[in-house]
Amino acid sequence: MENAEINDERIARVSDLLEQIKSVDEMISLHEDKGDQKGLMLVQYKYRREQFLGELKEKLQELNINPTDLVAA
Repeated sequence: MENAEINDERIARVSDLLEQIKSVDEMISLHEDKGDQKGLMLVQYKYRREQFLGELKEKLQELNINPTDLVAA
């Protein structure tokens, strides 16, 4: 998949956002494992995650995909 060329900027951004969320989740987990539940870094990573999720929601809606479409029936 890494060699696949993506012509639609929205799809490329969705892919990038998913990678960003994965990276942020790893950092959140690292800080939570340290017991740093209220540390500044953890709060910042959680904030960034929410920002990425918000943008992901917008990009999916541009592709005519609503969050409710993703819920398993």
